[in-house]
Amino acid sequence: MKQIIFRGLLFISVFLFYGMVNAQQTVTGTVTDETGPLPGATVAIKGTSTGTTTDFDGNYTLNDVPADGTLVFSFVGYETQEVPVEGRTTIDVNLATDASELDEVVLIGYGQTTVRDATGAVSSVKSEEFNKGINTSPDQLLQGRVAGVQITQASGEPGAGANIRVRGTSSIRAGNDPLIVVDGVPLSGGNVSPGSDTGLGRRGSTNPLAFINSSDIASIDILKDASATAIYGSRGANGVVLITTRGGRSGKPQVSFNSSFQSSTISNEYDLISADDYPGIANSVGNPNPDLGARLDPLGSILRTAFTQQHDFSYGSGGETGNYRISLGILDQEGIVKGTGQEKYTGNINITQRAFDDVVTFKSNIIYSYIKDDGEAIFENASAEGDLMSSTLRWNPTRPFFNEDGTYNQPSDNQRNPQAFLDYFEDKTETSRILANLSTTINITEGLDYKFNIGLDRSESTRRTSISSDFNANNILGRGVASYEDNYNFNKLFEHTLSYNSDIAANLKLDAVVGYSYQSFEAKGNSLIARDFSIADQDKYIKDIGYAATIQPTDVLAYYNPSSELQSFFGRANFNYNSKYLLTATLRADGSSKFGSNNRYGYFPSVGAAWRIVEEGFLPVAISDLKLRGSWGITGNQEFPAGSAQTQFGPTDDGSAVQQVNVANPDLQWETTEQFGVGIDFGFASDRITGSLDYFNRKTNDLLFRLPAIQPAPNVNYWTNFDDIEIENEGFEISLNANVIQSEDWTFDVSYNMAFLDNTISNVSNQFPIGIPTGEVNGRSLTGQRSQLLYDNQPLYAFYLPVFNGYDANGAPTYVDVNGDGTVNPNFDGPGRTSDRDFVGDPNPDITLGIGLNATFRNFDFSANLNGAYGHQVYDNTNAALFYKAAVANGDNATYAEVNSNADAANGGPFLSTKDLQSGDFLRLNSASIGYTFMGQEDFSLEWMKSLRIYVAGQNLFVITPYDGFDPEVNVNKAIDGVPSFGIDYTSYPRSRSFTVGINANF
Repeated sequence: MKQIIFRGLLFISVFLFYGMVNAQQTVTGTVTDETGPLPGATVAIKGTSTGTTTDFDGNYTLNDVPADGTLVFSFVGYETQEVPVEGRTTIDVNLATDASELDEVVLIGYGQTTVRDATGAVSSVKSEEFNKGINTSPDQLLQGRVAGVQITQASGEPGAGANIRVRGTSSIRAGNDPLIVVDGVPLSGGNVSPGSDTGLGRRGSTNPLAFINSSDIASIDILKDASATAIYGSRGANGVVLITTRGGRSGKPQVSFNSSFQSSTISNEYDLISADDYPGIANSVGNPNPDLGARLDPLGSILRTAFTQQHDFSYGSGGETGNYRISLGILDQEGIVKGTGQEKYTGNINITQRAFDDVVTFKSNIIYSYIKDDGEAIFENASAEGDLMSSTLRWNPTRPFFNEDGTYNQPSDNQRNPQAFLDYFEDKTETSRILANLSTTINITEGLDYKFNIGLDRSESTRRTSISSDFNANNILGRGVASYEDNYNFNKLFEHTLSYNSDIAANLKLDAVVGYSYQSFEAKGNSLIARDFSIADQDKYIKDIGYAATIQPTDVLAYYNPSSELQSFFGRANFNYNSKYLLTATLRADGSSKFGSNNRYGYFPSVGAAWRIVEEGFLPVAISDLKLRGSWGITGNQEFPAGSAQTQFGPTDDGSAVQQVNVANPDLQWETTEQFGVGIDFGFASDRITGSLDYFNRKTNDLLFRLPAIQPAPNVNYWTNFDDIEIENEGFEISLNANVIQSEDWTFDVSYNMAFLDNTISNVSNQFPIGIPTGEVNGRSLTGQRSQLLYDNQPLYAFYLPVFNGYDANGAPTYVDVNGDGTVNPNFDGPGRTSDRDFVGDPNPDITLGIGLNATFRNFDFSANLNGAYGHQVYDNTNAALFYKAAVANGDNATYAEVNSNADAANGGPFLSTKDLQSGDFLRLNSASIGYTFMGQEDFSLEWMKSLRIYVAGQNLFVITPYDGFDPEVNVNKAIDGVPSFGIDYTSYPRSRSFTVGINANF
């Protein structure tokens, strides 16, 4: 009996002890980060599938938690924490940001992933990594930040456009800029504002991305290979750039105010002859009367120290069911050339609202902007009459700007007075734009979501240009001229997507999306040029075009592009097995009204795979990450004018009748780009060092061309595809990131990227026996010549020039007999013919690189960014057109070094040759900043202030380059018949060196 009682008591004791140890309880708490509550964080019981997520206030409730269990707190981009329960019923956790860049979230189009799990070539730049200083458009934030992405500013003018190239140039007529997607809305591409040409020269459109306030951008993700871009089908061939604006956060209200002031001066000047030295130099080269009495600095007279101010305000908050953020921005930027500048006013509203126990989520993102651009007469194609910049560089520094009676000194020849240009020329553009994205997401069941998305993009732009009748130029003096242009664009987007993210088997996870998209594009505009104004003196500008006495019918134009529509079906599946083996398959079908009736739909597949070798367990501990990935896919490019596949009509040259201007082509289709690549992602020392190596090969076929039609009449065009012409881009990319120092007081990070690129076009002569000329050259005796040629086995836009061979005894230039036929013919006649020209340079860099440095010491922070390009050439059209000894003999200015050297003849004149082809190599300190952050409660005893940062920043601080123009990083538009050019410099707006002081206050 005693044994039975003893055994019973022992059983009861063990049972009670077991029950106490394994007691189930409810645990509640709050998950936060350094800024406040963290909604959407995962809280799970270790070793089980039981878990929950935090609400919008960061709160969670988890039932049936063992008293001796462990909770795992995790969120993408944060370090995972494991916390023993130890019988507690309340556990609050603060998650720290994950230092590993491999867990960084990146967008991939209709979804997101992490760098660790990506199978394609994807790069992400967060707001804290952006280039510092005042940046007026998103492209400026990225320069030097991403391997294989080259950004070239058209000029240093405020609001100037930029060329963005992702892994090279792959098209001739269909555009080379990537698809830009802002908050889920793909932009139409192309220009929003009109260009301008009143007869003296052409001025390009302003930057279409300037409508986004850089302070509102949270991240920019770049999709580079076909595995990542195929989800965008016929628009993904040139890469995709995803821009995400800042959203609100739950918790108490967050107020931010940023204010900055900038001073800018010209970064590099020509070494022009001074007024004191000019008479002697001019006399030595044959000018009998070189001194006209004045002592001027012509270039300095049109330049100024420019001041810019930018102010941004944002307010955000949120509650249990939603959050919001509202921001306003003001930018007032002066250009370093007098009379130029930009004013920009922006507003951004981001709202997220949950309903019905978080089953339905509503989101809205709205961007509004109003921009005023002021320009001066700096033209892309100034003739011998010149523009503001060429007239300044040519102006004799001893010639006074004003006559004795106070009127402008305006010579009767081609020389223009730069001060008169400033006073008598006006160019103003006003652009308003609204971009809205509204979506509803319904959580059908765990892991399955339906989303309906509406996007609207509407812009209006008006440009007014005028030249006073007092200005001495052909067809201007005594007449005056004014122009009016406007553009209107309206795009709509409707999308339905179904997303699934869950485990479908043991250790096998599926993240999939299928969807339908419809987008339409409308574009129309008008232009009018008027002359002969009866009332000319209206503040010296012609402001009312209604006073014009002459309006030619051919100067009254309007366009209304056929509305184009894009209907798409797409799907993508990401398989993740055991976090080791990753597979991505994508297919998109695009149907576009742009295409011919026989090719309405295109199909764009891709596949990407990755093996996370580090998860196999056989690597040394020092290797914290190693992933091998590969991808293949087909994407397209449909950036050609709407209606190109259709019959179109327009006015005759005299405006008296209507004629056919385009011949229909039912077989017209998109360009096709096939790309494959392999890459390795790696990490060492617990991801203190991370990086990637990528090889890619991209081939583009079915190239689009616009040709003159044989029938039915002259000046009729015909769009077609050539499947035998091929453009190939092959390259290798390196990216490295190192956390060199990580201590309590110090941090120091270094990033480095480099890309090697080889670009080739082939089989051009099959369709164009003498190649495709482009690269317009301008200036006295140069206008009408071509400097570049697209031809077999050459890079795109290769320089095709006479080879300079010095001067003869009479001072005339001589050239190399390239074809060896005993005669020298420098004129263009195509390869293999009588022309003595040769392929002598490539404007496409062989190597691009970027270097980033970031350091902190307690509350101090420092950052610097350098970018560079090597192995390419720039044709200096400015040098060819303006700087030669004969110009000084004729009473013009010139560079001091060249007119005193033996390299130029005293009686020589402008000519096209390799003499003016220069290396475009450069390394630029693009931006640098140093700041100090005061913590409100710690440094000021102010509970209402979270932090206050003061900083000083510099932009374009120095450039190391052999190029002797204003700047080697320039690309003036010198297209011919729609075929673009690249790498030509001509009287461009100079770039500035800027210094900024500012504050960032958070409350």
